[in-house]
Amino acid sequence: MAQFSPAFLDEVLARTDLAEIIGRHVELKRSGSNLMGLCPFHHEKSPSFSVSPDKQLYYCFGCGKGGGAFQFLMEHDGYAFPEAVEYLAEKAGIEVPRQAASDPGETERRNRAFELLLKVADLFARQLAGEKGVVAREYLNHRKLPEKIIRDYKLGYAPAGYGFLQHCFGSDARTSAQLESIGVLFKGDHGYVDRFRNRLMFPIRDRRGKTVGFGGRILGDEKSAKYLNSPETPFFHKSDLLYGLAEHREEIRRRRLLLVVEGYMDVLALAAHGLPIGLAPLGTAIGERQILEILRLHDGPVFCFDGDRAGRQAAWRALERMLPVLKAEHSPRFLYLPEGEDPDSLVGKEGSEAFSKRIEREARPVMETWLQGLRNIAGQGRDGDARMAKKADTMLKSMTDHFLADAWRNEASQKTGVPITQKFIKSDAGTVRLKADRMSAEEKFVAGLLQNPARFSALTDEDSRVFLDTNPVNGIYTRAFFIIQNSRKGEISSAELMKKLADSATDDPNLALWSNAPDIEDEVFSNLLATVRANVIRRRLKGGIGLQEAVELKRRLNELDGQRRGNE
Repeated sequence: MAQFSPAFLDEVLARTDLAEIIGRHVELKRSGSNLMGLCPFHHEKSPSFSVSPDKQLYYCFGCGKGGGAFQFLMEHDGYAFPEAVEYLAEKAGIEVPRQAASDPGETERRNRAFELLLKVADLFARQLAGEKGVVAREYLNHRKLPEKIIRDYKLGYAPAGYGFLQHCFGSDARTSAQLESIGVLFKGDHGYVDRFRNRLMFPIRDRRGKTVGFGGRILGDEKSAKYLNSPETPFFHKSDLLYGLAEHREEIRRRRLLLVVEGYMDVLALAAHGLPIGLAPLGTAIGERQILEILRLHDGPVFCFDGDRAGRQAAWRALERMLPVLKAEHSPRFLYLPEGEDPDSLVGKEGSEAFSKRIEREARPVMETWLQGLRNIAGQGRDGDARMAKKADTMLKSMTDHFLADAWRNEASQKTGVPITQKFIKSDAGTVRLKADRMSAEEKFVAGLLQNPARFSALTDEDSRVFLDTNPVNGIYTRAFFIIQNSRKGEISSAELMKKLADSATDDPNLALWSNAPDIEDEVFSNLLATVRANVIRRRLKGGIGLQEAVELKRRLNELDGQRRGNE
C-alpha cells in the first residue's frame, strides 16, 4: 500500500477544491458560510448535506457521513486511499513522489491485470459480433435485448472448444500464467484450458468501473453449470460485487430508486425498458457485504423476487443477512412478482410505467415482510405464536441497531401475544473505567470535547484536520465539529451534542465509551490538546519537508512539550 508523507497530503488538500469535487455529483447552494445540497449517500427530500469551503469538510446531518476530499472519493466513488490521493494530486498538477509506493511492482502488476481483463472483454465483444457469435446473438434477440444495451454493457461471447485465448494472446508460459491470474484460463492435466467456452459473457465491473472479472451463461444443451463466474482473484470477490453498480449508481441516486434482482438478464431487461436501476448478485444468494453496499447507495432499496416458493425462500435469506447491518434510517422493501414471472419477463409484458407502478403499489416494508415470514414458518394457533416469538427473539439478537430491534420486538410481541423481553447485560463501572483508562490520547481528547463542547472554541483551523484519515476518531470528531459549527444557538450542551451524535452514529461503540469516560479536567484537556498537536508535528517531521520547515516544527514541538510539563 502506498505511503504518503503528511506534508505531501497537506499540499494535495491545500490545492483541492472540495466544493468542486462534490459539485460534480451534488447541486450545492450557498447557505450562510456553507454550501447545502441533497446528500449523495442516502435518499432525502430536503437538503441536509453541508459543505464548508473554508474548512474543506463535508457533513450530512441526515446520515452522519462526513470528512474531507479523500473520504468523499473513497466513500462515493469507490477509490482506495492511495488512488484518491493520486487522483487529486494529478488533478492539482502535483507529482506523486516515487518513494510513496512501498511496492511499486504490485501496483504495476494490478494495472497490467486490469489492462488484460479489458482486452479480453474487447475480444469477447468482437466474437459476439462476428461469425462465431451467431448463436449468442440469436439468444439475445430471443430475449429482446436491443443492440444499444449489448454495446453499452459490452456483452460478449466465448467460443466453444479449447485454445481460443491462447490462440489470440499467445501460448508462452508467461502469457498463459497472466491469463490464469485474471481467471480466464485454468491449468488442467494437459496444460492451460479456457475457463469460459460457448458462453454469453457479462463483464463484471467494480465500483470504479474497472472490469475485474466475468460471468458466463452457457448456450446450448451442454451439461455444464448454467452460469459460471470468474474465480476469486486479488480484485474479483463475488461476495463484494454487484452487477450493474458501476453503470447504474448515478441514475439510482438521481431517481431515488434501486431494485435488487436475481440475475444479469433482469438488470439488462430493466435498463432496456428505461429503468437503469437494477443491481444483482453474481449468480448466488445475496450476502451481507453486498447488502451493506446497497444500503450505502440507497436507504430504501426494493428487493424483488419471484412469488413462488423458491423466490420467497431467497427473500427470507436476504432478510436474515440484512439484519446485522440494518439501521433505523433504512427503509428497504420487498416485492414479490406473480408466480412464473421475473423482472425480465414482466417488464416486457406490461412495460416500464406499469412495472414502476407495481413497485410503488406492491412493495412491502421490511418489518411487515419479516412478520409475515415468521408466521409462515411458525404456523397458526397458540403453539404457532410461541414458535413465532421464539424465532423472532433469536433473529433480533443479530441486530446491531438496538432502537430498531426494540421497535421490531414490540411489533412481534403484539402479533403473537407473547412478551419478547430485551435481555439487558449488566454494565460494570469498573470495566468502563478500565477501558477509558486504556484510551489513546486522541480518544481522550475527543471525550474531553464531548464532555464540554465549549472547548471547541479553543481549536484552530489546523486542529480541524488533526484526525484526517484516522478511524474511528475521525468519524465522531468530524460529526461533532460540524454540529458545533452549525449550531443555530452558537452554543450547545454536552447532552444535546451526544444526542445529535447518537442519532447519526448509533453503530459506533466508541461513542458510548467516550461519553461514559471519567470527567476530563481542564488541565488534563490542555495537556491532551498539546499532545495531539505534538503528535501531528512528529508525523510531519517524518515526512519529506524542507530544512526551514523542520526547524520551525521542532521549535513548536519544544514549546508544546514545555507546555505539557508546565501543566503537570
